[in-house]
Amino acid sequence: MEHTYCLIMAGGKGERFWPLSTELVPKPFLKLVGDKTMIQLTVERALRIVPRERIFIILGKAHIEIAKKQLEDLPDENFIVEPEGKDTAPCIGFATVSLLKIDSKAIMVVLPADHYIPDVDGFEKAISHGVKIARMGDYLVTVGINPIRPETGYGYINAYEKFGVSGDVECYRVKRFVEKPDFSRAMQYIEEGNYYWNSGMFIWQTDAVLRGIERHMPDLYDGLLRIQDAWVSNDREAIGTIYKSLARRSINYGLMEKADNVLMIPSYFRWDDIGTWASLLRVLEVDENGNYIKGDAICFDTRNCVIYGDDLVVGTIGVSHLVIVASKDGILICGVDRAQEVRKIVNKLSS
Repeated sequence: MEHTYCLIMAGGKGERFWPLSTELVPKPFLKLVGDKTMIQLTVERALRIVPRERIFIILGKAHIEIAKKQLEDLPDENFIVEPEGKDTAPCIGFATVSLLKIDSKAIMVVLPADHYIPDVDGFEKAISHGVKIARMGDYLVTVGINPIRPETGYGYINAYEKFGVSGDVECYRVKRFVEKPDFSRAMQYIEEGNYYWNSGMFIWQTDAVLRGIERHMPDLYDGLLRIQDAWVSNDREAIGTIYKSLARRSINYGLMEKADNVLMIPSYFRWDDIGTWASLLRVLEVDENGNYIKGDAICFDTRNCVIYGDDLVVGTIGVSHLVIVASKDGILICGVDRAQEVRKIVNKLSS
């Protein structure tokens, strides 16, 4: 995997997993699916692709301390500090010009820090084939996940024109990206086929993504050029000022939905973005009553609940379909079907 680098995007506001997550400790730094944090598991997967010295983390200044504590084996220079949270397009662009200082021929594997992927062999296979395809030329490669249910919480990729085959993994040209659908449309996507969950994982040459940004996001491209100039003169103040002036935009909306050179690797490994407390019922082992329990809990006549006690004992009697989280920072009780609304509490607390 010569010239290949893994870029892991970490950070966030800690909204969806309150009260366990906070602005200083968002989802990537929590132990939600085992004894390691989400970012530690992501780095372990990345090590299947590249050596440790070619794994880079991009994150905000507020998360540097906890990231370095959890990832002690990564060199200090492998932490790229984003001057300000600006969504994925400026984040990826900033990381791209950072990598160009190290390797002008770099191929980037862009990974979110908070995905659940227990099938590391399937992940490695898909990413490795994506790297081979990206190495072939001016392509923006993404990973599509074969949908196993009509999911309204994910965006979709529509792809059916076969581009070629890398080993025994097919590759398709992307026709369009689709925003999160309602249930009936999600059912339609399942029935039609050729629709895949948008994983948010990308693979490309640095030159390819910069050409795409230049074409479809010229304001961002101009800002990145000015940041490169500021790096040459070691003007850190200018870098921060330029970055803060960039428009907030996602890489999907700003580039991937507009580019005509997007390819997709269809993948069948188990994947989840662990978007809410309720998603733990879907991905982790539950007891005979359908409960996911972590920490100390005493439960009677309790079914289909997420119960998370962070150094506190949780007791339940005669309840079902609830999320119950108790920590030193607060107590959450909500219906499983309302778990996506937890950010309302965070917004109220910060108002």
